[in-house]
This record gives sequence, C-alpha cells and structure tokens, in this order.
Amino acid sequence: MISVPIEISGLKIFLAVAKKGSISKAAEELHYVQSNVTIRIKQLEETLGTSLFYRKSRGVCLTNSGYLLCDYAEKIIAMVREAEKVVSNPETTAGQLVIGSMETTAATRLPPLLAEYHRSYPQVDLNLVTGTSEESLKRLLDYQIEGAFVAGVVSHKELIAEKVYEEELVLVAPINNDPFAKRAGLKVLVFRAGCAYRAHLENWLRISGRVPYKIIEFGSIEGILGCVAAGMGISFLPRSVVDSSRVQENISIHNLPTGIANMTTWFVRRKNEKQGHNLKLFRELIVREDTGKEDLAIIQ
Repeated sequence: MISVPIEISGLKIFLAVAKKGSISKAAEELHYVQSNVTIRIKQLEETLGTSLFYRKSRGVCLTNSGYLLCDYAEKIIAMVREAEKVVSNPETTAGQLVIGSMETTAATRLPPLLAEYHRSYPQVDLNLVTGTSEESLKRLLDYQIEGAFVAGVVSHKELIAEKVYEEELVLVAPINNDPFAKRAGLKVLVFRAGCAYRAHLENWLRISGRVPYKIIEFGSIEGILGCVAAGMGISFLPRSVVDSSRVQENISIHNLPTGIANMTTWFVRRKNEKQGHNLKLFRELIVREDTGKEDLAIIQ
C-alpha cells in the first residue's frame, strides 16, 4: 500500500536511469549528484514496496515491476507536460465554460448562441445553469459560473454588466378574460423570489393600485403559461417567450406602457479578473449574433 505520494521529479529520475541503464550516466544527464539519484530511486522503491532495478557490476536493469512502471511513468509525465502547456497558454481553447441564465432567456435567446459556440469550439465543455437573476449574480460572485444573463438593475462594484438584449414585456392573461375586471382575488403567476420580471410586475401592480393580489410561484415557463391558459391568473413575460408558446390560442396578450414594457437583459461577469479565453470567445459570439452590434454596451 502506497503511503507516500509519488513525485513527478522521482518518476523523471527513474525514467532517466531506466533509459541510460546506469545511475551515474542518469545523474550526469540530469546534472544531479550521483548519490542523490541513488537516494531518490531507493525512496521510490520504498514508496511502491518493490524493487525497480537489478543492480549489476556495471549499471542497472529493470525488474518486471520496473518495466510496468516505465509505461505509466511516461504517460504521467506526458500528461503533466500537456497540462502545463494548456494551462500556461492563455489562448488555449479547452476546459469548461459555465454560464448562468434566466429561464426565459435560455428558452428563447440562447439556443442558437449555445449551438454555434459548441460547433465552433467542441473541445470546450459548455454548461448552462438556469435560475433567477438574483441566483445567477450570487453564483457569479461565488465563482460558480463565469458569466450570466440577467435582467433588472446590476450595481455591484465587483461586476461589469454588458447590454445584450432589449425585451418587450407583455401581460399575459386567460383568453377572453379581462384580467382586471375584478378588483379582488387577482392572482399573479411568477417565478420564485429573485426573478427580475416578478419584481417588475409586483412594482407595476403596486404603482397602478392593483392590490391586494395573490402570488403563485412556478419553476418553469411552461408551468406559468399553461396555468395562465387554464385560467388561473396573469403574468409578465417577454413577448419572445409568448410568441413561441404552444398555448397561444388559449391566452390573451396585453401591451404595456413603454416605461413598463421595456426591460434590458445584461451579460454580467466579474470585473477585476483576467478574462478567460473561453469566456472571451463566448462574448465575441454574442456580438456576432447581432450584426448590427459593433460592441457590447458596458455599464460598470
């Protein structure tokens, strides 16, 4: 049983001795003192609990265990060199990229963008984590994701927000049903607390005097739209989401005043951090997605 970790430097010394068939020649090649090479080989044998070399009058030769270790040692060292090369090169396109997003943006805006990124950089493991804007911002600050699509006001000293989409919000209600015909018993169907659209809707309801109302929380767009269509209540959603819905025939869409209807989606990332190559390529695709954009509009 191995109790002491095997060091890469020890494996390099072992391979040098194996290839030269001599401790003295390996020491000369490595520019080590011969006694140090001897000590390191003995330490490796003690760690593995087996002899790696037969000692001869002139030099050494591998035991069966030594032959087995040679193959693994060469693979390990090659992988270490590859890892060093990849990690030390800031332009390397590999590894992973984790992006956060609102459910609505993930459903309507991101599929073409994510598909293009995957086609262009298949060696990157691209992961999308959905949640409310508040949850995405927390994940970003906790270094769980590298960037996020959020809505609402972004004002944190450690974050930089880039304007990417302008959404038109609409009020959706059951078909042939005036959502405000009755003052009492109004039900609003929304995502959990932390959703920017929910906060926007509740603020509008208070300002317009449409209170009290009852909140019913959902975890998906389909759930909200399905229950609106079934007559349960109303909601605020981007028009792009409603237009692509399968329940359009059973809902009514109501336009909102300009100041209420317009809402910006931001791409947010950490400010005082060197931008990774994978994230840089992702942001370039966001810009390229809309040929009318020359660059992302930045709010710091």
